[in-house]
Amino acid sequence: MLLIPNPSGRGQRRDVHILAQQYAYTPHRIVVDQGDEVHIYLASMDVVHGFYLEGHDVEAVIYPGRLQFNLRHPSTEKRYRPAEEIVFVAARPGKFRYRCSVTCGTLHPFMLGEMIVRPNYAFLAGSGAAVGIFLAAFIILFCISKQHASGKAPAPTPAWRVDLLEKFPALNWLVRRRWLQFALMLPMLAFFMLFLIAGVLGSPIGNRNIIITFVWILWWFLLISFLLPFGGRIWCLVCPFPFFGEWYQRRRLLGPSGGSPRDQILRSLKKKWPLKLSNIWLQNVFFLILCTFSATLVTRPVTTAVALGGLAALATAMHLVYPKRIFCTYVCPVSGFLGLYSMTAMIEVRAKDPETCKACRVKGATVGNEQGWGCPWLLIPGKLDRNNYCGLCMECIKTCPYENMTLKSRPFCSDIDISRYDEAWKAFIMITLAMVYSVTLLGPWGTIKAWANISEVGNWQGFFAYAGMIWSACLVGLPAVWVLAAWLGKQLSGSDQVSTKEIFLRYSYLLVPLGLLAWIAFSIPLIMVNGSYIISTISDPMGWGWNLFGTANFPWTPLLPEYIVYIQIPLLLTGLGFSIKCGYDIAKKMYSDAIRGVRSLIPAGMVCTGITMALIRLFAG
Repeated sequence: MLLIPNPSGRGQRRDVHILAQQYAYTPHRIVVDQGDEVHIYLASMDVVHGFYLEGHDVEAVIYPGRLQFNLRHPSTEKRYRPAEEIVFVAARPGKFRYRCSVTCGTLHPFMLGEMIVRPNYAFLAGSGAAVGIFLAAFIILFCISKQHASGKAPAPTPAWRVDLLEKFPALNWLVRRRWLQFALMLPMLAFFMLFLIAGVLGSPIGNRNIIITFVWILWWFLLISFLLPFGGRIWCLVCPFPFFGEWYQRRRLLGPSGGSPRDQILRSLKKKWPLKLSNIWLQNVFFLILCTFSATLVTRPVTTAVALGGLAALATAMHLVYPKRIFCTYVCPVSGFLGLYSMTAMIEVRAKDPETCKACRVKGATVGNEQGWGCPWLLIPGKLDRNNYCGLCMECIKTCPYENMTLKSRPFCSDIDISRYDEAWKAFIMITLAMVYSVTLLGPWGTIKAWANISEVGNWQGFFAYAGMIWSACLVGLPAVWVLAAWLGKQLSGSDQVSTKEIFLRYSYLLVPLGLLAWIAFSIPLIMVNGSYIISTISDPMGWGWNLFGTANFPWTPLLPEYIVYIQIPLLLTGLGFSIKCGYDIAKKMYSDAIRGVRSLIPAGMVCTGITMALIRLFAG
């Protein structure tokens, strides 16, 4: 028995019997009061499971068919000892998860339960702060709008921009090299091939296979938390999917040579992409399909290998038929969410002087020349005013004859214009899926995990119910709420200057910064709880028992998981603040009367506040 003394002597005795079974604990939630003495009894229904209680220095190994389990105090004990109960005092208020610490199957990293120690100050403070941000923001906005109406507000100043190529000559030299993209893409291609081999031939257990630990823990965390907000679509610069297709089209790897017109003739069937599909609806659908199978996709190496290999094969096939990056622009599901969230990025490719581009007759940045291939994204670089479809390949910087294209840094959330339904629905889909993933993968509900885990459980009725709820929420549920918010916004504005349709579309941008910060908050536990799996799979990428670098036996070591919520809540509140701030900027563009604009924003702001509070409830409540 492990006993943590109760210093106050207060509180009640709480006896809790916990049953472990793939991939959930019963009960999935324990609620106690601060100061209670908790007695936990453990048993397993199927295989060997672990029990790691965050913030309480308790770890156990549970064996099927036995009431006795092995227990240790990780901070002071390396070895386990037999025990029949765990005893501790719930001295710290908050939410603490108990997690499986022994690999028990495919969904092992997401097997968890929750212990709530009341009063849950973090949840109460986070929820109160969300309401406070909403109220304070609109009070401030109304005050600013009244000053603007009376002529007291200062004239708005353009947001700052820094020309990075001018400020850093070494960077300017680098981005103008014809070999830059190939030099960056080649190692990514090597890793990609390794991951595919590991996915097909390596261990079927996800946390023992490098394709899962590197793609769905490391890559996803870095992409959503750093590359997107700071680098926009910089991943598109190094993505291996289009490698073979572009090689076939261009017949070269490093860039055109000689400068003859033939150097810019791309090899393909040169079929025209259908005009009706010149949008991101296909990307929306493909992303939804992949995410519907998320429980299988992010835990089974062979499924990830098939999905990634299939996307690379499709990209290559489309390069044979269509010129340039049609796949990346209109089909790739990864490209879709990169495009949406790149609107928040603190970097952009733009013309130094748009008038120079208008006067240019050569159009080298578009069609290419001896320095590069021109824009492979079917864009006119000189007209760029948003990040959505710019893949940061730097070809326009290489090929502009006047050196008028450059790379700039800028404030967060500088692009705020959404005027198309496909982009609005991408915003609905992404923030809804952030909530779905938080429920399915980070939540304690075993039934939902069983429904999602179709490849192992085989409950098709449950899976179709699960899939139906996801698709309905993404495509109908949240959009319907947004329609209502837009209609209410129009009524509150008291003006016919802006239609309900325009309010619906333009304010859908509010879900972009909030959605990005929600995905970052979702990703924090992935790296802090399961990041140690990366260390072990570096030495044993296939899960075959190798130990290439001496780290194969590195134990599962969560990094301060009891403090994750204190990172997640500020992230969500920051997202809410940016959403309302950007909404005000949009309102000023739509309405000549600033006060009417603020009124029109209230319902959308309320929806964003509700989403924030729902996410705080999932993470901390």
